Amino acid sequence: MVKKKNIALIGLGPHAKRIYLNYFKKHKSNLELVVELNYKHEETRQYLNENGFKNTKIFSVDDKYKDNNHLPKQIADNLLAVCKTLEITHIIISTEPKAHNMYLEFALKNDIDVLTDKPITVTKNMTSIKNINQIRKQYYNLLKLANESKAKCNVMCQRQYHRGYEYIKKVLNEVVKKYNVPITYIDIYHCDGNWEMPHDLLKENHPYKFGYGKLFHSGYHFIDLLSEFIKINDQLIGNKKITNGEIYSNCFTPNDELAVFSIDDYKRIFAKQDIPDYYYENTKPNFNKFGEKNFYGLLKFTNKHNQTITTANLNLLHYGFSRRGWIESRDYYKKNGRIRHERINIQVGPLLNIQIHSYQSKQICDRLDNNIEEQVGGLEHFDIDIYRNVDVIGGKPYERIKLGDLYTEKEKKKFLGYNELSREIYLNNFLNGKSEKGDIKNQALGIEILYSCALGIKNYYDHNEKVQKINIKTKYNVPVKLRDLEKYVRVENKTNNKTNLNHYVVDSDDYDFGVIMNSLIDDGKYEIYFYVEDGKKIVSPLFYKTFKSNVLATIYYLLLSHLANHRDIKKVARWLNRTSK
Repeated sequence: MVKKKNIALIGLGPHAKRIYLNYFKKHKSNLELVVELNYKHEETRQYLNENGFKNTKIFSVDDKYKDNNHLPKQIADNLLAVCKTLEITHIIISTEPKAHNMYLEFALKNDIDVLTDKPITVTKNMTSIKNINQIRKQYYNLLKLANESKAKCNVMCQRQYHRGYEYIKKVLNEVVKKYNVPITYIDIYHCDGNWEMPHDLLKENHPYKFGYGKLFHSGYHFIDLLSEFIKINDQLIGNKKITNGEIYSNCFTPNDELAVFSIDDYKRIFAKQDIPDYYYENTKPNFNKFGEKNFYGLLKFTNKHNQTITTANLNLLHYGFSRRGWIESRDYYKKNGRIRHERINIQVGPLLNIQIHSYQSKQICDRLDNNIEEQVGGLEHFDIDIYRNVDVIGGKPYERIKLGDLYTEKEKKKFLGYNELSREIYLNNFLNGKSEKGDIKNQALGIEILYSCALGIKNYYDHNEKVQKINIKTKYNVPVKLRDLEKYVRVENKTNNKTNLNHYVVDSDDYDFGVIMNSLIDDGKYEIYFYVEDGKKIVSPLFYKTFKSNVLATIYYLLLSHLANHRDIKKVARWLNRTSK
């Protein structure tokens, strides 16, 4: 019997209305509860009623707690009581990011599966070293809670389920693994086309006034994407293994923008429109400590000898080409001239080059037929160009793949877009217990890159140009699941006439690692093998070998016992990969 899924949505802003409520309508989901701030209670009730959610309950939180890092105990207790009454099984967090931490803690402590929008957490004034450090600390605190909780915890990075990026990662994985050559160059460019003018910067949604900008909004998607590409190299060993990273950062701030496009420029260019009073009352505005408009990063990933393995560029822009031609403020989310330009360029040494080109020329609200929208300048334009060194790796020297070709016609009917369809796939998997991607445990490398980028922004504000180190040595940056080891299982000797001589077991938090040595009586040999177990499943035999010599068999048994003592499934996977070649 399929367990009923009752959902609590925390935060009902423009994004949640467009993405989550549309999903709930389409799939007839049980949206049992919405959590919102007090001042939005009536607005929320009216919106829910008008959109077919009259039976959805609202839990209101006092406005004074909106920026808390932790949910006050009384509110947490009351919310838990409501969740139990409504039998809430899943929580989706879609608040302003600075409220994420308290609701993530609530869900994990109470064993309720939770999905949060990006970024995982953020606080006000991200130009403060204390607050930058706090973001990193919050992640590892949440990671600890996630390891202790029965609940799943996922981050909505929808490009993980984007079929174009899935295809690209598959091609990259195959070439890197087969030819033992790493990804050597990654160039990521993304521009939102958000022309937010000086009088817009005090807004509450995606606020610059709280001291964070592009990096902790849409920029997080591309930090996640970069970390996913870097992880592909992790299957390599020896001098090709990445052990260190560093980044040099640069920014473009609202104060910088005033030098490019001044208050007088706004008055002149929009002279035929009604100029807001702001431009007469604030002739010399100051946006010190406001969040950045654009972030630029040059990254280098090296091996233990400090030899460069991968170079990467991050060019993440809010401020760039836009279709906004008006000065009055409109819906900031999708109707204020916002368009997207996205470009990725990846090199695998001299063997392979993959380029992604995705360029819009109009707003979401101007959508036409999908066939038109998939052309250059359309809302769904996304082309993958693949160049191969065919004399070495074979295949076609040049291939263009259009994103629409990777989806069925049925999937493309009645959808908001390919990114939105990726979110829908993500939500389906999350609500049905199949969300293997985007687990908070897989985000550590991304968080370390994000942390170093944030330090780079602080350096820019402090006029202190320097390179920041990136911590690569984290046990969670490339998770290995038990089933990943199944491909290394070797057929065990089938004779039943055997005697166990030694059995060594090491327990860890997640797995048991064991080594067995048997005497094969009929063959006059000894067999030794390794196994891994997680309480539900066992993968065995691994590293299977037989020996005629008791001495050699004992040495091999001790060698595998040494590996078991590391209690590290990643190390086991690396050894298996090395010995299987």
